[in-house]
Amino acid sequence: MKVKKFSTSYQAQLYKKQASPSFCGLTSKLSKAVYEKDEAVELFKKFESKSHGIIGKLPAQWIYAIPFEKRQQIIKNIFANFGEEFAKLRNKKPDADSFARITASRQITKLLKQSGVLKGLQRAKVSYVDSGSFADVYRLDVKGESYAVKVFKKVLELGFHFDNINGNFFEQPVAQYMKGKIPKRKNNWFKFYFGDLKNGIMVSRFENGDYPFDGKPFATEKIGILVHSREHYNERNCLEGRILDVGSVEVLEHAKNKTMRYVYSKAYCDQLAPLKILEETLKWKPSAFYNDRLKGVFYSFQMLSNENTKKCLDKLLPAADDEVALFMADNIYYSAYSLRKGIFDSLYARNNPKIDLILAKKLENIQCPITPDSECVKMLLQRDNPEINKLIKELFL
Repeated sequence: MKVKKFSTSYQAQLYKKQASPSFCGLTSKLSKAVYEKDEAVELFKKFESKSHGIIGKLPAQWIYAIPFEKRQQIIKNIFANFGEEFAKLRNKKPDADSFARITASRQITKLLKQSGVLKGLQRAKVSYVDSGSFADVYRLDVKGESYAVKVFKKVLELGFHFDNINGNFFEQPVAQYMKGKIPKRKNNWFKFYFGDLKNGIMVSRFENGDYPFDGKPFATEKIGILVHSREHYNERNCLEGRILDVGSVEVLEHAKNKTMRYVYSKAYCDQLAPLKILEETLKWKPSAFYNDRLKGVFYSFQMLSNENTKKCLDKLLPAADDEVALFMADNIYYSAYSLRKGIFDSLYARNNPKIDLILAKKLENIQCPITPDSECVKMLLQRDNPEINKLIKELFL
């Protein structure tokens, strides 16, 4: 039997279509789940030697202009120098410092010419667009296409809550995650290309109204991203139906766990799905995957009717091990208020000090108003646990 051999030109065409650099471990990780800002920093450090802090891909127009024989090396060179050039604009006075922008234009032109993206008299142009609390935005024009280059004012900014849902190590990982999870035809967000976490640079398509979105947007709650209309659909952050800023989105629990995300997305469309998934899962042998499914079922209670929640609880509570029980105690507010006391009683009956301590921390979510005479308080005080006693004492100071 003869083995079919492809021609060199056919192999070249296949390679020409390849748009990924050889190092994409960080991109792969950030496409699967959302990480807390400090976790993203640790992930960056882990992959820094291989990925150089790069996530995403260059624009296809750039890649196809690069000679395919040297593509991998040239892509690596662009990533190594592009972010460094734009990082030089950090903390410049955007309105006044035109010299810095002229220098950036020259250096980016030189880089892209060496790479084969630009040829002859073609030039790249950098111009200032706008500034926000966490970044300055520049426009980069290359071969008739415009790109938004976001230069974060600080590469790493950890501190108050608002700092942790904005900035370099939050916005770029979230943008990469959403890019891989939202279907293109339903994606009403800006088009993200690539980011340089090391230099704090984020590159996307420049949205000027030429790419309006007038369809039905994807429900991002399914993938664990909650969008706040007041912040993301105002005149500053939305243009022709497209949201321009990923900062300040709320990351929900299931964005961090693929299995929980699966259960949640099913429950989003079908009230009976969690019960079906639970009954199917209970036939399996216990494992980490098994526990994640049970957690996902409990997590989906926030969308279920009381009747469907009760049906799930009757099967879930006896099957849950201590790991799942701890999750239930810590997230008891996902269930309807009228059911929380029953869940409390079941978890309390386990007589597990760790579970009891979490229940003490969640007292205000279990009974309202909570008073020293509340049944839950009296039950926990019977444990005579110093930590629990201290928490309850502080609650009523």
